Amino acid sequence: MKRLVTGLLASVLATPALAADPTDRIYYQQPGASDTSGSVGASVGALIATDGDESETATVYNFSGTLNSRFGPRWNGQFDARYNGASMEGDTLAAYGGGVHVYWRDPAAYAVGGFAAIDWLDFDDLDGDAYSYRVGPEFQIYRGNMTYYGQAYYGQYIVDGEGADTWGIRGEARYFHTENLRFEGELAFTRISDGGDGARIFTVGLEAEKRFDNSPFSVWGRYQLDNVDVEDENVTGHSFLIGLRAAFGTGSLFEEDRNGATMETPKTSQVF
Repeated sequence: MKRLVTGLLASVLATPALAADPTDRIYYQQPGASDTSGSVGASVGALIATDGDESETATVYNFSGTLNSRFGPRWNGQFDARYNGASMEGDTLAAYGGGVHVYWRDPAAYAVGGFAAIDWLDFDDLDGDAYSYRVGPEFQIYRGNMTYYGQAYYGQYIVDGEGADTWGIRGEARYFHTENLRFEGELAFTRISDGGDGARIFTVGLEAEKRFDNSPFSVWGRYQLDNVDVEDENVTGHSFLIGLRAAFGTGSLFEEDRNGATMETPKTSQVF
């Protein structure tokens, strides 16, 4: 019963917020954010994997934290830590690790820099050590109440000393209906290969987040579709997630986007 979900999440291992009038336009103002800001949060949801007439469901969950430090007039460093897991029929698949982003940001125009990330992988049925890493450039463009975010990366999945290459690209568009209500869309493509074998993963994500006014707390929900093409098998995953975050050092989602910890580490799926 775990074949579909396992194939979706670990295909590589087979190869060795409404405070303001919504018509008001949001404009950038000089930063009121602290030089140090970030957030902690958690989420839970379901991943439904389908292949033809077959369907399996896993519970997915996440714990994460971010910390952004503005160490110069424009230079920033962001640090991420996370634990992502999936459970089904008594078995657990998990990844835990973190990342670092270093970038130059003009909050009224754009941000540009790069990132590096590493995750350790833990599967109940896995023999040997497994981890993955990714490095690449990233940028954000700020236009009124829109933010456009792009990333590209290269990395590897290494299992018991054997590696498989991975590369990917992803893009996001964030729309701030008000300073504390954000909508987001994502498109991504990932390729994992080991010689002639490999997997191709197409991702589409939709997300909304509402931060409570005069509060550090926000709630969010996300739907994500992942289509995984592995050799002769095609698996589609539908993820439904809800989460809670607590931010510090910023006064709104919009301020956090332009002055705080809003860089992301790309994942191959909801877990890895």
